[in-house]
Amino acid sequence: MGKTSSQFMRRVLVTRGGALSAKSGLGGTHARFLDLLKSGEIEGFHCAESLEYPLTNNPIKRGFLRWISHPKKVKRTSSHPEIDLLHITDQEQAHLIPQNANIPVSVYVHDLFHIFPTTMNIDNEIIEIGDQKPGFLRRRDLKNLRSGLSRADLFLCNSESTKTQVKRHFPNIPAITLPFSIDIQKYNPRTNPLPFPEWFDESCQNMLLVGSEEPRKRIPFLIRVLGSLSAEEKSKFIIHKIGFESSPKSRGKIEQLAREHSVRLNWIGGVDEYDLIASYQHANALLFPSAAEGFGLPVVEAMAAGTMILASDLPAHNMHIRPEFLIHAENHDAWKKAMSQQLSQPDDVSESMIEDAQRYSDENFCKQLCEAWQHLFEDKIR
Repeated sequence: MGKTSSQFMRRVLVTRGGALSAKSGLGGTHARFLDLLKSGEIEGFHCAESLEYPLTNNPIKRGFLRWISHPKKVKRTSSHPEIDLLHITDQEQAHLIPQNANIPVSVYVHDLFHIFPTTMNIDNEIIEIGDQKPGFLRRRDLKNLRSGLSRADLFLCNSESTKTQVKRHFPNIPAITLPFSIDIQKYNPRTNPLPFPEWFDESCQNMLLVGSEEPRKRIPFLIRVLGSLSAEEKSKFIIHKIGFESSPKSRGKIEQLAREHSVRLNWIGGVDEYDLIASYQHANALLFPSAAEGFGLPVVEAMAAGTMILASDLPAHNMHIRPEFLIHAENHDAWKKAMSQQLSQPDDVSESMIEDAQRYSDENFCKQLCEAWQHLFEDKIR
């Protein structure tokens, strides 16, 4: 692949599998990426086409779409002469990379937790990172995903820790660190103030839990910590859980645990961007005890809103915030102390958080992505 004129607009085919809701993590980042590419902010590149398919509850149709019809469509479309680059927006769709593709292929990697599952030992508790016992169909899926990833020309990794994992499994494929961006000004309560969420409680502090209930999120650990607070302290806050649940069963277990520990838990579920931002702006704190994150988007979102954060000192979310906001992941007493301090001395909007979030602006992301893609064509990535 030789050098091309800087005036030449390269045409990108953006691909994913099922059309996940924009309210989900992967669905939201896919939608945001498409918006940026279509806006012309990624200099020298534009969206030629975007391929996906509607989700279905029919398992036979779902398998046919994922493994047969959609990969064929991607292969056929990517072979058109008007397509210069194929971009896969998340690693769970890497099976879509055609064999012997005649154009370069990039993959945005959020994490490899579900493709290469592992475990962590935290305070003598084994934490599962990804599904340790996948069923037959998922094992077949994983084989296809790993094979697809091996055909990529460039990995765009959302954190340095994700890049380390990628290089461990695919040492011969170029990989760079490219943290994802958010619309910074939308989250800023100074420039875009939003009303108090109707589900918040004005009589106490409103704390946020944002994300799924996968074991690595360590929500049971957090609830046990909160349950050890005094009755008076527990009357001073309520936890709002935002994000699609992993399963109705996991939700039931967590709600039961909260009741057993007399912790007030308000299960919100998925929300749109407007309500999510309003929640960050008016929350007293984001609680983030996770054992492992590919990026930790809720932490960056909370920072942009100036929200207080209590987070574990583990990657990759620990790269976003200053050390004074990190808590030793295994130290129950440290978490309890931090929570007690937050309840007794609630912080207002943190200007330092807002300032630190600026590095995750759309402008920075688009500039770095443009450079990475240009280098891909110029054969300069090492």
